[in-house]
Amino acid sequence: MLNINSLLNNDCEQDNNTRTPSLSPSLTSSPSSVSSSYSSYPFPTQQDFWDKEEDYDDIRVKAKRRRANGEQLEVLNRVFDRTFFPSTQVRAELGRQLGMSPRTVQIWFQNRRQAMRTKERQRLIKLRNESKVKSA
Repeated sequence: MLNINSLLNNDCEQDNNTRTPSLSPSLTSSPSSVSSSYSSYPFPTQQDFWDKEEDYDDIRVKAKRRRANGEQLEVLNRVFDRTFFPSTQVRAELGRQLGMSPRTVQIWFQNRRQAMRTKERQRLIKLRNESKVKSA
């Protein structure tokens, strides 16, 4: 069993070889060839809709989105301070301990990384603008 407490322990000694997590962009690329021909796609006709008898009582309603509470945020931020990219096992364990799905934990980390990138980008733009003003 994975122990999240080892990630959260602030008294844990870090050796000098430990690197700060990087926010470098993903090295994977999107698929290069996507077919643009949809001519053979079988579009449904109006008659197709009338022929199907669906029981709308069985359709599941999407759950309402919830914000993480203070305790969840505290734990998530402490783990984020240790690693920007938690493993699948860490996400699953965090989800279990915090009462969240692993997918929700994954999305929280994605949003947090993007917020850091945005903040860093804004900081660099501000520095660049300040240096232009000083040199002018």
